Amino acid sequence: MSICHALKFLSAMLVLAACSFHAPAWYGLTDEASPELSTTSSSASNTTADAPPDPNITETDPDSSTTGGSAGQGEGSSSSEGAGDDDGKAVPVEVEIFLNPSPMIDVGAVQVSVWTSRPVASVDVFDGDLPLVLGAVPVNPVHVFEVTSDDVPGDGMHTIRAVAHAADGVSGEDVEELMIDVQAGGTDVWPPYVQAGPINGFTSAAMLGNGIATAGFFETNQGLEAVAVRIDGTKGQPDGEPILLGPVAVTGGGRGPAIAVGEDDAAFVAWTQPAAGTTRWAVSRVKFGEPKGPTWTGPFDSSVNAIAVAGDVLILAGAFEQGPNTHDLWVWWISAETGELLDAQGFAAPVEEDKFNDWDEVARGVAIVADEVVVVGECQTQDVDNFLPRRTVVLRYTLDGEVLDEWTSPGELLDEDAGMAVAPLRAGGFVVTGWGRNKGSIRQVLTRWFSADGKASVMRIEPTPSNDAIGFAVGEDREGKIIIAGAREQPLTDANAWIFAVPGPAGAPAWEVLRNGPGQGPDEAAGLALDAWGYSYIVGSEFDALQPRAFALRLYP
Repeated sequence: MSICHALKFLSAMLVLAACSFHAPAWYGLTDEASPELSTTSSSASNTTADAPPDPNITETDPDSSTTGGSAGQGEGSSSSEGAGDDDGKAVPVEVEIFLNPSPMIDVGAVQVSVWTSRPVASVDVFDGDLPLVLGAVPVNPVHVFEVTSDDVPGDGMHTIRAVAHAADGVSGEDVEELMIDVQAGGTDVWPPYVQAGPINGFTSAAMLGNGIATAGFFETNQGLEAVAVRIDGTKGQPDGEPILLGPVAVTGGGRGPAIAVGEDDAAFVAWTQPAAGTTRWAVSRVKFGEPKGPTWTGPFDSSVNAIAVAGDVLILAGAFEQGPNTHDLWVWWISAETGELLDAQGFAAPVEEDKFNDWDEVARGVAIVADEVVVVGECQTQDVDNFLPRRTVVLRYTLDGEVLDEWTSPGELLDEDAGMAVAPLRAGGFVVTGWGRNKGSIRQVLTRWFSADGKASVMRIEPTPSNDAIGFAVGEDREGKIIIAGAREQPLTDANAWIFAVPGPAGAPAWEVLRNGPGQGPDEAAGLALDAWGYSYIVGSEFDALQPRAFALRLYP
């Protein structure tokens, strides 16, 4: 054989050998894609990614925190026959499912990821026989569902099954067990933090990183002073020393000191300061771990009960004293950088109704709702019997202080009511809580819902016919429950701190907590903050022996 013929023969053999090898049938779904909103099935909240599959994806190792079944067609995995390979044989689809986290012991999201031995067109995910998502696009996580404190999907062992469908009709599946054991709503995440010692209490809270910033009052050699403290959300203990801010004239739920957190993790505390025989509002910027910032003060005879932050502007809600137990409601807009007064708005009864300005109007709460400032409080009106009942007032402004609307409760169910706190709703609108009562009777917690355009909607009253009760703070958790913190009288004590969750305008409370301090005296849950997962941080004061002490709780949703 000539050299030329030998080379041609060798080339042909190499081509034949190359053609006899197939590309390895090991494909996987990446876990880089973010889940998008998709089909919701049953009572679980479900989301599914919808990005197109990548034909160049290769096998990836699942995260070490996930659990998964065994790929292949052994126990827990199966594959149906379909189109064949070059030899006419069906190419199976091997499937392996991974759950992260597993087991599930906290409220939150479970990611379902799926590995397949070759590309597939869609994936179905089931909880037992109940579909969670059908026809999901094969990207990872292929599905995400939420575990809540309610029976969704419920404590116990769940069989999560994934069925992958290839374009040629071949399918495969795998199953993985998921244990769900979530704590009941309202139970303690960590042992309650109690600040024992001198007279002290917490009156307000706001989320700050992995924990909360709280405002309150401490007893010093110079008397009561406003204070700011950061509580670590993981340990339930103070993070650093308390920051003393200055003398405080009034304290308690709906009276301050109040706290809000800005975009740069700076906290702002507002309180009513004694000054020259009267009072004035004061605000201080607090950056935990740094020296106390400057204190800005308002005019004499002013007071502040609530604060909100909108970018580089602070909104203070309070009042101007007009006489003994008589105020006009006022709202101030000041710079968060310099304390400069930017705008102010007052609210009082018309002079033709209140000729001598004797009626009382006070702001108790403030919140940023969408692109508006919503202020709530109480005002006196005159009824047909010349009685001056207190009624809830809701004022809406633009972010820069322009009046949008004013609403006063008509008292359609109870003779009197007052708004103590306001919070935005994720679906739009806001919710207001406080108290209501008939003439000569005790107060009961009254909560009212408002639409996105500020229209009053339904209300609910918590029946406590023999116990005076009031709501001081309100918020919505991620499950849509309304969390209310306040106080409620109990036999043999002045009052207990009362925290409870309601599903909406109707329905029994999902959970409730009554906290009774060891001493005989008024206890109250004055402040509330909710984190992204719906955990409730509650702060307040309770009596120990003959003086109050501060407390902080973190509760499961």
